[in-house]
Amino acid sequence: MTEIKKEDNEFEVDVTKVTVNKPAAPAAPKTNKKQPVLKNVEGKDMKPEDYFYAEEGSKAITPASFNDVVGLPVTREDLIETFNNVFKPEDNVLFYKTVDKEVYIVIIPIKYSTTVGRMHESINGDFQKHAISFIAEGSVNLVTFQAKLKRILPFVNFVAR
Repeated sequence: MTEIKKEDNEFEVDVTKVTVNKPAAPAAPKTNKKQPVLKNVEGKDMKPEDYFYAEEGSKAITPASFNDVVGLPVTREDLIETFNNVFKPEDNVLFYKTVDKEVYIVIIPIKYSTTVGRMHESINGDFQKHAISFIAEGSVNLVTFQAKLKRILPFVNFVAR
């Protein structure tokens, strides 16, 4: 841009090229949100609405802290085989292990639940879980484990099959 002074208080401007730099858009804030892992014993992704209670008009979601609290799906083949002897894989009963203890969590689909639902005054996000505890890491005795799994059966309404 060239500026030429003509007289006092008058200027003539010769504009040949003007470049306007837009400020860069602010970067999206980084989030460390982990997607909750909701898988059955066969490793298939499951729908939150099958496990988490939602009042009518609400959508069931997996709480963000789900895996921090409950743990992750069990991957030990011997335990999965024993689990499948008690619960049918097609019923999609979830089988999890806590991260830091020898505690196994069995999560019952809402359709088979006997303790979570409108009649039980459940709140959004409730789910029916059963914990099976062992004393130390690796101390699972498969016979005892199967017996503990069978104790859960009276709390499951498989009539809904």
